[in-house]
Parts: sequence; structure tokens; C-alpha cells
Amino acid sequence: MTDDARSNAAHPAWLQRGVVLTVFLTLSLGLVVPKVAGAGYLLLGLTAAVWLTIGSRWRSNQPAPTERLLFLAVMSFLVIWLLGWMIHGMPPSERTSLSHVARLLLIMPIVIMLRQLDGVESAWWQGLTGGALIAGAYASWHYLSGYVGEHGERVIGTTNPLYFGGLALAFALMLLPRLRDASLPASMRALTVLAVIAAITASALSGSRGAWAALPLLLLVFLFTLDRHQPARWRFGVPAAFIAVALLFMLSPISPMNERALSAWQDVTALVQGEQAEGTIGRRIALWSIAGEALGNHPWIGTGPGVYPELIEETVESGRLPEDFIEYRHPHNAYLSAWLQSGVLGLLSLFFLFWVVLQRDARALQAGRRPTRHLGWSGLAGVATLAIMALTESLFERNIGLVWFGLFTALPIGLIGAQRRQGLNPQAQRLHQLSVIVICKNQSGEIDRCLGSVAGWADEIIVLDSGSDDDTVERCRRYTDQVFETDWPGFGPQKQRALERASSEWVLSMDADEALSSELRREIDFVLSQQTHDVPGFAGFRLAWRTHAFGSTLMFGHWARSPLRLFKRNQGRFTPVAVHEKVVLQPGARVACLEGPLEHFVYRDLDHARSKLRRYATLQARERHAGGRRVRNRLTPVIRGVFNWLDNMILRLAILDGRAGWTLSALYARYTYDKYDRLRRLSQNEDS
Repeated sequence: MTDDARSNAAHPAWLQRGVVLTVFLTLSLGLVVPKVAGAGYLLLGLTAAVWLTIGSRWRSNQPAPTERLLFLAVMSFLVIWLLGWMIHGMPPSERTSLSHVARLLLIMPIVIMLRQLDGVESAWWQGLTGGALIAGAYASWHYLSGYVGEHGERVIGTTNPLYFGGLALAFALMLLPRLRDASLPASMRALTVLAVIAAITASALSGSRGAWAALPLLLLVFLFTLDRHQPARWRFGVPAAFIAVALLFMLSPISPMNERALSAWQDVTALVQGEQAEGTIGRRIALWSIAGEALGNHPWIGTGPGVYPELIEETVESGRLPEDFIEYRHPHNAYLSAWLQSGVLGLLSLFFLFWVVLQRDARALQAGRRPTRHLGWSGLAGVATLAIMALTESLFERNIGLVWFGLFTALPIGLIGAQRRQGLNPQAQRLHQLSVIVICKNQSGEIDRCLGSVAGWADEIIVLDSGSDDDTVERCRRYTDQVFETDWPGFGPQKQRALERASSEWVLSMDADEALSSELRREIDFVLSQQTHDVPGFAGFRLAWRTHAFGSTLMFGHWARSPLRLFKRNQGRFTPVAVHEKVVLQPGARVACLEGPLEHFVYRDLDHARSKLRRYATLQARERHAGGRRVRNRLTPVIRGVFNWLDNMILRLAILDGRAGWTLSALYARYTYDKYDRLRRLSQNEDS
């Protein structure tokens, strides 16, 4: 998020009030009132898109690196889905699914809008609490009234018992952090307890089993993340109580879940004994088998939309399946559906989408502020539950699945961004001192920008110069009196020398071609202003590079990574290598990520890039040769160079950075080739 984005936090009051109301109503009524969830998601997305467009806010609200990856994952999934339709054609009966999948695009404007608004987080928690209570009351009334419908006594909510039960369980899991949040009034915590019990009740009365597979996994994650530093009675008590309530409903003879669990056990027993399973698990396996047969014939590009129902019809007509299977339109597995729709790329794009969302929430789960950690947990629990449900349901073949995935993705991530913005207080006072260390040589053109970004902010600046013959040393002394002229032992040993001169508790290692953004300074201030228990156990932080080269800002490729640069002095050291050194922390040390950009002005021009990379290639070849590496095949440098280019351009998506991405990918491929070719020559000289 840029400084301009922060200034846009001033917004019309009607927007905030409208968003707060929409979020609350969507979550509180979405499980029991038809169309509310879809309407709320659509309203949030369209409101955000219009607000960002009318105010020309798209340009000023640049996404953070993790948000860019999320948007890329959404776009990749959609593009590959469309590619499947283009290759195979789209039957008229499948055209509605196009509009469903396209709704994932609303995630992007919702995230950008929410991170600018204050006060929406309370609507999120109140909506989850209200939704859980209402779902529990609705399910209890439905069951006690003796209503029998298409699914027997199972409660179906707005669509079917699978979604109602799975989403209700997700609500219960998402509310877990509130059970022991000491900042909440006792009455609110008691209400949360009732809401969790109500949501588990709703899920049990639905008889939906698929989402319950997420329960042990998420409780383990909860135990070793949010509850890691809690007293034993809370750390083990909350998960134990959750499991006890769940088992109570699971084993109760009056609960539909009891009957469904027994049916599942009978199916599993039959399958183990090599017999035909007659229950829903057996039906799922039959559906998956049909999909597997189709994929066996078209494993790479899939079959496209509309083919699976035809396969079911053919199988029913052949007598291999009962006639009632004719109603199935998809294989009841989102991963098989994606594979059938768009081939291997479709399956990988779905995995990528889930992985990016879960990774983003997991990052927030490790963040310093308690509200941010709680939001990270709620997003992680919601999306992880959907990912487990996707094993037994074609999640994105139904509008309801897409809507709730969009809500569980966009709302927590947007609110995490808002929490982060609120936490970057310019007046935050550091409780822990900070030393900045820099090594340099002949960098008169960059050193002012580097040191100027930390001068007057860091408690200590230490510079080691290794023999500059320009005015680099004189420029450095304008910012600090701790400038030392030394020989050159290599990058790793030189940075270790600088580290050993540092005296502060925390150390920030910078290269001369880097500069701290004002946003990153505030984020570091926040981290170092926290007591130890508020930043639990972190010994280091990765800083996200924002790379500038050849007149462009690059968002992807190997140069868009997040190196470990901020760490506790007594827990870190530099690897003793000549080039490509890195910080190594003590075993067991935990590392988190900051999002403010570390500006990286990597190359002045093309000639500078080539010269720098040739030097690095020589140093790397010597280092590897000294370490016992040998290359004797002429093809090895070529293969390594080609794979490096593919890694950057395709896997790391540098192709999206345009001409600059292409140029850097070619330069790094040449660097890789040179590195292994020099190693090959050293190996040959050794043999001769």
C-alpha cells in the first residue's frame, strides 16, 4: 500500500456505514435466508468497483506483494477455466457457470476497498456470531418441528445440507479466538460460546460429514499457533471442549450426524472387505471413478465442460450405475472438476488459488497484533474448511460455493489490510534499539539514497567500505561516524564483520542499492514497539523487495522475493560465502514477513547489470568448486540457463512485468549459464 493509498483512508461516511451493514447482514443471514449471501457479496464487489473507479483510486491503491499474488491466483484460475472452454467448447447448459466463476473477480475490489475502511472488523465478528446463533436456532427449530424434506430430517439451510452444515462448522471454527480474547467483555465471550455451540448444533443437524474432516487439522493448527503461549487450561481446554461438544452431537442417537457417521463406517468397512459400498461414500467413489476414466483418456487437457453429464448418462444406459445417478452433473469433487474442465493446468490453478489464500491468512496468523492474528485465523479456518469440503463437492460448480469462497477470502484479507494500516502509527515509540549495517564499494550513486532512508531513524548506522576510489566514504560520513575502511574478504564475511560491530538488540542489514520506504519504516517501528509477548517468539523478519530496473518497477520473478534482513543480533549470523550470502538464525527461531516495500534499485543500466552478474558468476563458480562441486558436461550450463529462464518467466511470472521482466530473465539465464560454464572450465583445468 502506498502513501497515497493511506491518504485515501478518508472516505464518505455512507460508504463505511453501508459496508458495515452489508457485511453484518450477509454473514448473519446468509446461511438461512436464500440469496442473501450472493446479494451481499455482489453488492460489496460492485460498490467497491464503482468507488475505486469514480475516485480514480485504482492507481493510487497499489496492492501489497501478498495481495498481488492473490489477484494473480484469481486471474490465473479464471483464465485457465476460460481456456478450457475455448479448447473444448461450451454447451449452452454450462454457460451459467461462466458468470459464476467470473464473480471471483470481485475479490480484488473488495480487498482494496476494505483495507481503506475503519470499523468493518466489528461487523465481521458480529456477523459471524449472529450467523452462528441464527443457524443454530434455525436448525433446532427445523429438527424439533419434525419437518421431513428431500433429504429426510437433515437441515438444508438455503440450498442443501452439505453447504449448510459445512459453512456452519466453518463459522464455529472461525470464532474460536474470541472464546479467550481477554479484551472482550465477559458477556461477549459468553455469547461467543453460545454461538460456537449453536453452529456445531446446526452442522450436526445437517448430517453433513465432509467438512468435519477439517476439524482435527484446524484444531491442531490452533493449538500450535494462537494458543501457543496461552496457559495450559486455555491452550488445551478450548480445543478439548470443542471436540467434546462435536462428539456429543456425533454420538447422540437423536442427531442425524449419528446416523450419517454410522453409514460412513459401514461404507468404509465394505470397501475394506472388497464389497460394494451402498451409502453416499460408495456413490461418491462411483462418481469419481467415472471422472477417473475420462481423465485416463484426456489427462493433460481434460474433457471440457458439459462432458461429465454425458458420461454419466452413458454409464447409466449401459447398466453400470443405477438410474438415479442421472441427476449428477459433476463428480462431487472440486479438484476432479477443475482437472476435467481445463486439464492439469486447471487442477494446478485451483491448488495455487487455495495455497495463496491460505498462505496469506497464515502470514497474518503470525503477525504481531492480536486483532490481525485473529483475523488471519478466521480466514484460514474458513477457506481451509472449504478446501476440505471441495474433496466431496464440486465447490466452484455452484454459485453458493463461489460466493462463500469469495466472502471467506476477500473479507478477512481486506480487514487484515485495514488492521495493518491502523497499526502503522507514525508516533509509535520503539522499545527495542535498532542498528543498520551496510557494506559498500564505489557506490557514490546509490549510497545517499540508502543511508538517507535510515538517517535520523536508526539508533546506529554502521558502514564497512572495502576500498572505494570515489567519494563513497565521504558521503557515508555525512550520515554516520561509524564508517570503517577494510579489505575485501567476500560478501558473507564482510557482512559478518559489520554485524559484530553492531550493539543494538535488533539489526537491519541493507545493501547500498536498497532504501527503506516510509511505510516499511513505520512497520518496523511497530514491530520494535511491541512487548515480547505481542510478537511471540519471532527472531527475524523478511522484507519484501520492490525492484526497480530499466525504468520499470517489477512485481514478479526471482527479484520479487522477500529476503531475511531484520533480525535479533544475538540470534543471527551471515553465511561465510563469497557471494549470495544469507542470514542464518539459530535452530527453532521463528521468522515472519513484513509487507512494507524494501526499495531495490538493482541495476543502473544494462552494462552495469552485465558487469555485476559476470562478477557474481565468477565468484559463485569459484565458491562451488572450492566446495567440491564439479561440472564436466557441456550441456549442463545450457540446461541450467534454460531452466532458470523458464523459472523466472513462467513459474515466477516475470512475463507479466513486460519488457523489463523479459530483460532481467534473459540476464539471469545468462548469469546461470556463465556460472556453470566457469565451473565446468575449473573442473576441466583440474582434470588436465
